[in-house]
Amino acid sequence: MATPVFQLGADDSNALRANGQISFANAGTALGALPALNGPLAIDLAGLLETDSAALAVLVAWAAKAHARGTQLRYLRAPSSLRNLAHLCDLDGLFADGVKA
Repeated sequence: MATPVFQLGADDSNALRANGQISFANAGTALGALPALNGPLAIDLAGLLETDSAALAVLVAWAAKAHARGTQLRYLRAPSSLRNLAHLCDLDGLFADGVKA
């Protein structure tokens, strides 16, 4: 089975855009994809496919990294499957500043 592809790149709205899939097979790579946090950052999650607990774990780790550096990280347009998983894990606040897809 091929490793899922994940990319984090700039979009047209001064945010980063997450595309592809984060799974257990590539969560380590995705975790390292977050650039240096030198100020507030937004990440558009609408391009994530087939999200699961590995994707949620990466987003939680990114949020923790931003918090540790004293900067704001907002997730925008999270897929409903990811929002539902976050709700089940009592992590609704992870997407509180974002826009529903």
